[in-house]
Amino acid sequence: MRGLTGRRAACLALAGLLVSTLSCAVAAPASPQDNAVRRAALAYELAQRGPVDEVLVAFGLLDVRDNLGFQGRNTVWLNPVAQGEYFRQRDASRTYLYLYNLGYDNDGAHIDVDRGGPSGLQTRRLTLRAGGSGGWQVIADEETSLQR
Repeated sequence: MRGLTGRRAACLALAGLLVSTLSCAVAAPASPQDNAVRRAALAYELAQRGPVDEVLVAFGLLDVRDNLGFQGRNTVWLNPVAQGEYFRQRDASRTYLYLYNLGYDNDGAHIDVDRGGPSGLQTRRLTLRAGGSGGWQVIADEETSLQR
């Protein structure tokens, strides 16, 4: 009986090590600029197209959740596992912005933004460049047909 418990503990330890190794390999390291880009995209979107009831933010395993400056009712940070469930259960009468697909290239960053609610869904891709004061500025705003 004692050997079985030791084997079980060893198997659990190895499984835990494997899972943590795989999760680190799969998750891209978070950039310290991620929330600054999200903050700039959110401010731009609210200024250009008006307020929403809630802000939804896709984040990875290594991302740090931060205050993005949303003064509305609700900010929800959605990891890859929770996204589908949240969208199935959310109140469809409320408007939202969903910030996702944050990425970088040589010249700056881009992020996809869904604006949804009772009147439908609009998806945009915002392209941002770092400003001289360390902030980010939207330099391109295009409607796209990207889907989550």
